[in-house]
Amino acid sequence: MKRILRMSCLIVALVLLVSVMASCGLYSDETPKQNKENSSTTGENSGQVPELASKWPEFAKHHAETVTFFEQGWTGPVEGQDIIAPEIERRTNFRILYEPMTVPTGDDYTQKLNLMVASNEVPNIFFGGNDTYTRTIYEKLGQSGQIWDIGEIIKDYKNLYDLVRPELILYKTKDGKNYFIPTQTGRGYEVLNEPPHGLYVRKDFLDKLGMDYPRTPEELKEYLRRCVSEIKVNGQPVIGLVLGENLSGLEQLYEPFLPLIGQHETYTLPFDPNDNWKVKNYEYSASPELMQAAKYIFSLKKEGLLDKEVLTIKHAQFQEKVSSGLASAITAAWWDMNTFSDNAKEVVPELMYVAPPQIYASEEIKESRLRDWTNWVGCWSSVIISKKVDEETLRHFLAMMDYLATEEGQLLVQAGIEGKTYTWNEEGKYVFTPEFIEKTNNLDWNKAAAYGVFYYAQLVCNIPAISDKQTTPPALLREDNRLSWENRKEIRDHYKPDMDPPKDYYFLPGEVETQKFPAIKDAKLEFWAKVLSANSEEEVEKLVIEWGKTCKEMGIDEIIAERQTYIDNFKLTE
Repeated sequence: MKRILRMSCLIVALVLLVSVMASCGLYSDETPKQNKENSSTTGENSGQVPELASKWPEFAKHHAETVTFFEQGWTGPVEGQDIIAPEIERRTNFRILYEPMTVPTGDDYTQKLNLMVASNEVPNIFFGGNDTYTRTIYEKLGQSGQIWDIGEIIKDYKNLYDLVRPELILYKTKDGKNYFIPTQTGRGYEVLNEPPHGLYVRKDFLDKLGMDYPRTPEELKEYLRRCVSEIKVNGQPVIGLVLGENLSGLEQLYEPFLPLIGQHETYTLPFDPNDNWKVKNYEYSASPELMQAAKYIFSLKKEGLLDKEVLTIKHAQFQEKVSSGLASAITAAWWDMNTFSDNAKEVVPELMYVAPPQIYASEEIKESRLRDWTNWVGCWSSVIISKKVDEETLRHFLAMMDYLATEEGQLLVQAGIEGKTYTWNEEGKYVFTPEFIEKTNNLDWNKAAAYGVFYYAQLVCNIPAISDKQTTPPALLREDNRLSWENRKEIRDHYKPDMDPPKDYYFLPGEVETQKFPAIKDAKLEFWAKVLSANSEEEVEKLVIEWGKTCKEMGIDEIIAERQTYIDNFKLTE
């Protein structure tokens, strides 16, 4: 009998201990996701109202909704590890029920979109991409009354609206509707503290040669010429400039000759703000600028300053050449350059690739390109909300997004939970805990997303709201990245965060361009391949003249006319 009573007391004590732990919200990373949701301290089960309801009345009542996330090449929260969705629910009384829509290719994603239209089965809340086809599908769904027009209702949520307002203007349909919430927008990202992409030269070679960074095409040629003729690595002669597969990166050699190149959607057929916003065509005509660029690139190949396999190289070969430590210069994204550098340092420990200052063919071209700039107008992703979701729930979801746009909300989705994933240093900056860094393999995006950190920032990304709370970005801790970043200070100095986006930031391609431009871009690759295969400068001149005729035959003038009509008729209306 005593044994039974003793055992009963132990069981009661254990039950009380578990109850206390549950009431304090203490659960481990291994706690099942469903248990976390059931033990929520807010919502319909507890009847408690979050403190934030005083600012966002929508938080007074609990709602839960499935959010279907399109994923291609990245992964999301893992059951039993997601700590962000439960915390969002605790603060806002809105429960995000995560559901992935994993697709291996872009074609699979397109099929999923087509199925939405064909079957009338639209996810209640869907996180998707932002390409022309996606926007077309959204417009069809909106016109058929299946998804919400959020154009007016979103104005009630100032933090969110101010963040995405330029994108709402840009993506408004012809009948004045906004059928999706732009996410991961131009204003939401930190545009100043990231290493540049593009051309990289060897600082260790520059030091050996006693040279400064090249700032003109001729200085780049002289650097390559001296590398090839004067430097050996482990007894082997070095290679000149190595481009990627399909001449990837070649634009780094011809754009220095172009007075304007455009940005985002206007890229390669830019509008000139100093000439009544006229479209400038340097690349798809026999322009003097293109002629000069083509002769320059031909001269690099003729003198052996480009990799001999420039026309046939595959990506694996590109990686091998760069990782060998023999390449004098490469073109790559900065994160790829980091990987290649780390591999090559096993062969050449002193190796260091650094992006030089922006290269221009003349002071006039430099002056024309160094215009003031601000946050780009556009977005990487989008959110639509089905009409199956009632207005009360819709407003609660928008209010939750509005909260996430604030400093407090951004700290949650970008850094996680204080004491669990980050702490504050003496300077008042947040730093990730050693435990979280270890768990996520040095903050790998996919591994951090398993906990919800970074992942839910896809819904609302507003890094400027917490920029003063961030330490030096991890990418700039590397000396090569920091030096590359310092070399582009002149461009950063022209950044104006409060500047109104100019007209060309609001450009979107039309039907003629969508139909005809892809073929012209494919032909451009063939043109440059012919330039690199030419036997003389006279042959290059003929190729450029022939290229101008080819572009006309393929419809470049119609594309330009369509662009000009767009920009001439554009009016900044909300």
